[in-house]
Amino acid sequence: MLYVGAVMSPGKVRFVLHRPSSADNLGAAARALKNFGFSRLSVVTSPAWDGLPRSGGEGTARDEILARAGRLARRASDVLHGATFHPDLRGALGPATWTCGTTSRELPGRPRLSPRQLAAELAVRAEAGEVAVVFGEERRGLSDAELTLCQAVCTIPTSAAYDSMNLAQAVAVVSYETSLAFAARAGEARAAVAGAEPARHATVEALWARLGALLAEAGYLNPQNPEAILADWRRLLGRAEPTQREVELLLGGVRAVERKLGGH
Repeated sequence: MLYVGAVMSPGKVRFVLHRPSSADNLGAAARALKNFGFSRLSVVTSPAWDGLPRSGGEGTARDEILARAGRLARRASDVLHGATFHPDLRGALGPATWTCGTTSRELPGRPRLSPRQLAAELAVRAEAGEVAVVFGEERRGLSDAELTLCQAVCTIPTSAAYDSMNLAQAVAVVSYETSLAFAARAGEARAAVAGAEPARHATVEALWARLGALLAEAGYLNPQNPEAILADWRRLLGRAEPTQREVELLLGGVRAVERKLGGH
C-alpha cells in the first residue's frame, strides 16, 4: 500500500553528534547514514569550531572542518550540506518526541538497550513522531547531564580487550540495525494490509466502467482514445493494491457524483 512508506519514513530519525572533535569522523558518519538510507543529521558544535582555522588558511575553523568532513563523506556530502548545527544538545534535539543516548557506562536504575533493541524501538516510535539518537564526543562520550535529556540509553557490546569504539563506526552500527528494523516494520504493515480481502476483478471493472463513462461525459477523456488516460489511472490503482472495501468505497463515490449530476 502506498501509505506504508510514508509512515515508516527514515526522515523521522535524527542522528545527533554531540561536539565531535574529528572532522574525519563527521564525514564518515554522514557516509554511514547515507549507506543505510538516513539523512537527518544534527551537530552540536564545540568551541573548536569558532575562530580561525588551525591551518592558518582563509575562512573560519568551521569552514575548514566541514571541508575536511566533505572529503571523507564523498558522495554523502548532501547529508553534510543538509545537517543542522546547534550550540547545545537541547537545541539539536528539536521536535524529537523520543530520544536515546549512546554510552558505554553503566547507569544505575536505567536499563540499557542493545543496538537491535534500540532500532526496534525507533521503528515503532517513529510512527508517532520524530525520534533521535545521540552520540557523544569521542574522548568523553555523553555526560550524566546530557544523558538526562534522553529517555533511554544504548550500549554497543564490545570486547573487553578493546571496548572503545570509533564514533563513525558506532553510527554505522546503529544506522544499519535501524534500517533493518524499519524494513521489518514496513513488512509487518504490508502483511497486515494483505490480510484484508483483495479487490475482486469484477468490482474493479465496475469501477472503471462507471468512472470511464462519467469522465467521458465530463469531457475529460479523448473521445477518439478514451482508454489512453484510463490506462494510466488503472496503473496507479494497481500500484496501490486496494482492498475490496476500498474499491467499493471508490465505486460508491462515483455513484454519488452521478446522482448529484442527475441523469444516471
